Amino acid sequence: MSDNPRQIENAILVTLPPNTILAEAELRIRVEQFRQIFPIDDAARDALLRRLHAKLAIRMDVGVALVDIGHTPWLLARRSQIDPFYWERYSKYLASFGWPASVVTTIDKVTDDVLDLCGDPLHEHRLQRRGLVVGDVQSGKTSTYTALSCKAADAGYRLIILLTGTLESLRRQTQERLDAGFIGLDSSGFLSERRQRREVGVGLIDHSRTGVVFTSRIKDFSTALVNQLNFRLDAFHEPILLVVKKNKRILENLYNWLHDYNAGPDELVGSPLLLIDDEADNASVNTRSGDEDPTEINGRIRSLLSLFHRASYVGFTATPFANIFIDPDSETAMLGDDLFPRDYIYALEPPTNYVGPAALFGDEPRLEAVSTIEDAEPYFPQGHKSDLQVTELPTSLLRAIDDFVMANAVRDLRGEGSTHRSMLVNVSHLTNVQMQVSGLIERHVRQMQGDVRNYSRLSEVEARRNPTIGRLQGVWETRFRDAWPDWGEVQVALKDALLPVTVRAVNQRTGAAALDYAVQRENGLRVIAVGGNSLSRGLTLEGLSTSYFHRNSQMYDTLLQMGRWFGYRDGYEDVCRLWLSGPAQHWYRHITRATLELRSEIWRMQRLGLTPKDFGLKVRAHPDSLIVTARNKMRAAKTIERVVSFSKQALETPRVLSDESPLAANAFVIRDFIGTIERAGVKRGVSLVAAGNPLWVGVPKERVSDLLRRFRTDPRNFAFSGTELADFLDRTDEACLSEWDVVIPFGEGRAFPMLNDLAVHLQKRVVSVGPGPTVLVSGKSARVGSRGIEREGMSSSQVDMAEAAYKEANPEKRSVPDWAYRDYRSRPLLLIHCIEAHDEKGNRVAPKTECFIALGLSFPKFADTAQEERVLYRINVVELRTMFEDELDDDEEDTRVS
Repeated sequence: MSDNPRQIENAILVTLPPNTILAEAELRIRVEQFRQIFPIDDAARDALLRRLHAKLAIRMDVGVALVDIGHTPWLLARRSQIDPFYWERYSKYLASFGWPASVVTTIDKVTDDVLDLCGDPLHEHRLQRRGLVVGDVQSGKTSTYTALSCKAADAGYRLIILLTGTLESLRRQTQERLDAGFIGLDSSGFLSERRQRREVGVGLIDHSRTGVVFTSRIKDFSTALVNQLNFRLDAFHEPILLVVKKNKRILENLYNWLHDYNAGPDELVGSPLLLIDDEADNASVNTRSGDEDPTEINGRIRSLLSLFHRASYVGFTATPFANIFIDPDSETAMLGDDLFPRDYIYALEPPTNYVGPAALFGDEPRLEAVSTIEDAEPYFPQGHKSDLQVTELPTSLLRAIDDFVMANAVRDLRGEGSTHRSMLVNVSHLTNVQMQVSGLIERHVRQMQGDVRNYSRLSEVEARRNPTIGRLQGVWETRFRDAWPDWGEVQVALKDALLPVTVRAVNQRTGAAALDYAVQRENGLRVIAVGGNSLSRGLTLEGLSTSYFHRNSQMYDTLLQMGRWFGYRDGYEDVCRLWLSGPAQHWYRHITRATLELRSEIWRMQRLGLTPKDFGLKVRAHPDSLIVTARNKMRAAKTIERVVSFSKQALETPRVLSDESPLAANAFVIRDFIGTIERAGVKRGVSLVAAGNPLWVGVPKERVSDLLRRFRTDPRNFAFSGTELADFLDRTDEACLSEWDVVIPFGEGRAFPMLNDLAVHLQKRVVSVGPGPTVLVSGKSARVGSRGIEREGMSSSQVDMAEAAYKEANPEKRSVPDWAYRDYRSRPLLLIHCIEAHDEKGNRVAPKTECFIALGLSFPKFADTAQEERVLYRINVVELRTMFEDELDDDEEDTRVS
C-alpha cells in the first residue's frame, strides 16, 4: 500500500501557518498540486481531503496550574540566553508527522509554563522542586514530557532521568520515543562497545548535536556498562538521558553510581537534575503511614533527588484520584512526603481530536463505538486461577476479531498506507490463561486467512457461500456500511487487510520484544495483542482500532490505565470498536463523571488562588478516592480510616442486595420511614421537576440518619456507608443539613404498593446480576438516578441560576450535569429509587415479592474544613481482598524482578 497520501498530508500541514483553515476549493487545489508528485487515485484523494479537514480543525488549549505561594518566575528573564536547539529540532519533528501548527504552538506554551515551574537549573542556591502534571490516558503525555526534556536540556538541566513503569516492555517503548524525539540517535548503537552511530528521529533533521544516553532500547541502567565505557556526568557537554524502570535494585545501583563516581566533596552531585516520573501513581508513592519507613521505590526516588544540589521532580499521571494525593493518612504526613507536589499541579488540556473517556462514556458521548460482552463470564470466570483451561473462545471475541478485520479493510481502502494496526484482547491477568487465549485466537485467524485467500476474489455470490466471507459481509452490513458503502470493494480488500495479521501474547514470558513496532516500521505491524497487566500501564498499542476487555474491576486506576483504547484515532475513529461487559461500562461512565467533576476543581481553585495543598486535601476527602485507597493498602492493612467530605457530593447505592431477606427488610424500612415522617406532620407534596413524583420537604435529619443506619447495602458501595453517614448527621450542627428533601422518582414500570394510599411507578433500569446475591444497576447513565434528578427540591430560581452559571463557564456543552446544581441547593436531597430490573437482553430480573430499592443522596455546598464536619470511614480491607482477589497484581508478569 502506497504511503503517498501520508506524504501529501504531511507536506500540506508543514507548509501551513498556525490556525489556518483553508476553504474547500483551495485545499483541493493544493492536494492536486502534490498529487502530481505523489500519485494517488480519486478514492484516496477524497479520504485525504476528509483527514485534512479534520486535522486543520484541531485545537488545543493551554492548561491551568495551581502554584504554591512564593514561586518566582525565571524563564522569561533568561530566554535571550537560551539556545533552543533541542526544542526547535523536536518541533520540526512533530510537524513532519503532520501535527497541526496550532497544536505544536500550544505544546510550546504549555512546556514553557511547566519548565518555569520546575525551577532554574542555574540557580546558585540549592533547588528542590516537586510538581505534578495531570493529563488524560493516552492523550499525548509522552510528547509533552519529550518536549519538556528538550527545553530543560536547552535551559541547562544536565541530567534527565525518566522513570517508566515497572515493566521492561514499557521502558523499551519509552526509550525508543525519547531516542527519536530528544536524543536523535539509536541508543542501542550508542551503548555498544563499538559505539555505532545511527541517527533516528530528530537526528535525521539535524545531527550537528545529539544528546547522550546511559540506557538503551535493549538495556536498562547498568553500573558495569557505564563504568566499562568510562562514562561520567562531567565528561559530556551535551545533556544526558536515562530511561529507567521503577525497580528497587536498578534504582539502588543508579544511586550508588551517582554517589560514588559523580558526587563532590559535599556528597552532592553538581549537575542539575530533572527527574520525570511517568505514571506517577504507579509504584512511586509512599503508602505507609508517616511514622514508618517509606516504601522501597518511593524511598529510592527520594534518595536520588536528595543526592543533587539542584533537583526538580515532576510526576505525570492520568488519574486525578492518584494515590499521590491520598496517602499518607494525615495532612501533616502528606505535606511531609517528599513526592507530594507541593510546588505546583498543572492540568493539561488534550487536543480536540482526542478520543478520551468523555467521548465514549460522558454525558454527551460523541462516538457510538461500545458493544456489550454478554457471554464471556463462563469462559473467564471472576477470580479464575492460572490452571483455568480455555478450550474455546466466546462468540463476542470472535465478532470483535471480525471488527478488526473490517477496520483494516476500510483503512486500506481509504489510502492510509503502511501504518501500524492493533487489536487489544485483555481477559485475564494470568500469563498461563493469556497464552491459551493467544493460541486459540491464532488458530482462528489462520483459518480465516485461508478462507479469505481462497474465496475473497470470487464473485460476491460465490464468495459469501464461504462461512467466513458470509459472516464478514454480515458484519459490514450491520456495523461498517457507513464507513465504506461498496461491499464489492471491501471484499477485494480483505486479503491485504487480513493476511498480514499476526497474534502476539504480551507478558514477561514472551519478553519485551513481543510487541516491537519499530522492526516493522516500513510495512506496518498488524497485530492482535493478548495480555494483561503488561498492556495496562503506559504501553501504547499503535493504530489501535479494536479492543476486547473482560476484566472485573472497580478500581479507578486499574480501569483508566487499562483503557488503552483512549487516544488519537485520526481518520479511523468511526471504525473503532470497544467491547466491554455491562458492569465495566457502568464503572467507566462513573469514573468519567467523577474525574471530570474533580478536574473542574483545579480550574475553580486556580481562579480562587488556592494551592496544591488545597487540591491534595480536596482529593483525599473526595468519596470516590475510597476506592483508590483500598487498592493501595489492600496488601497489608486490616482497617483503613479515612476522613471524607460530602460538601457538593452525590452518593448512590448502584449495587443492590437481591436476596429476599434484605429486600423485604429494606422495603419495611422505607415504608416505616415514610409513615413516621408523615405522622410527624411532614406533608406529602408533588415535585415541580417531574410531575407525579411524591416529595416531602423539611424532613428532620434525625429521621434520615435513622433510615441510613437501618437500610442494608452491599459493602461494595464503597462511598455509601450508612452507619458512618448516620453518625456524621447525628454529630454535625451544620444548619443546611438539618432538614432534607425526600423524593421517590416515578418511572414507566408497573405500579408497586408502598403505602395504603401510595403506589410507586417503578423505574425501569438495566442491571447486571452478580457476582453473589446482588444486582448492579448499570444502564447507560451509570447512575441509578436519571439525568437532572438532582434538581428535585430546588426552586425554579435556584435551577435557573445553576444552569446559567454552568452554561456561561461551558458554552460548548448542551446539557447541564447534576453536580452543577449542588452549588445552589439550600437543603440536602434523599432519593428513594424503586426499580423494575431488566438484564441487557430485556428480560425482567424480578424478586419474588418486593422490588429492588436503591438510595441516592445529594449534598449542598457547606463549610466542611473542620474535622468534625467530615465523615470518618472505616474500611475492612480483609473483606475487600476477598471481593477483589484478582485486583492484586499477583500475576507472574508482575512479581518477577528484571
